[in-house]
Amino acid sequence: MVTATGRWIFYRRILQQLVVHPSAIATTGALFHGRSAWEAGEPWWNAWAIRYLDRHLHPGDCVFEWGSGGSTLYLASRGVRVTSIEHDRMWIRHVAERCPDTEVRLVEGKSEGHFRSELDGPDGGRNYFDAYVAAIDQRADESIDIVIVDGVCRIECLRRAMPKVKRGGLLIVDDTDYSYLSCVDRQLEGWRGVRFTGFKRRPPLDIRETSFFHKPL
Repeated sequence: MVTATGRWIFYRRILQQLVVHPSAIATTGALFHGRSAWEAGEPWWNAWAIRYLDRHLHPGDCVFEWGSGGSTLYLASRGVRVTSIEHDRMWIRHVAERCPDTEVRLVEGKSEGHFRSELDGPDGGRNYFDAYVAAIDQRADESIDIVIVDGVCRIECLRRAMPKVKRGGLLIVDDTDYSYLSCVDRQLEGWRGVRFTGFKRRPPLDIRETSFFHKPL
């Protein structure tokens, strides 16, 4: 049972974030969904970003993603060809069970290498993910319709992805409001960027930004 104090803390946190991002009020419905993004089979993004992705998906598209989960379920349900790279051995089992016909590959971190995860958490700053970021290297240049960067080592992943995206295709980077991703615009100079800021499904009660970059024709 949620106490009055708990409800007050809940709404106060929402209001504090809306003061900074007033346009995100249109996405507050995400906070009251009974199901998580994983349970709903959707990317863990704000609603505007999900709608934008949906408008740019076509049956038969080739999609490559770093970081599996609700996005993998969502893509697989829309008739696209998905390759998903995941570093978490326990999590990938859940994804593979729900996406038996999708290529979901486990590429774990190593104790030595060049590319460390920028993210906090169990792998933050400890393991190296050279093989993880290199998973796209064997793909031909300009052969992928959409690349999603939503896992570890995001800066190096987007660098590897840039030549692989078709002209007119999409490179999507989640959580571009993180300070370590402030260089994304410089990395993708000349690409047309579209950003969406809003609440993700609970938990947590956070406003986050997902960015779409269109490769020049």
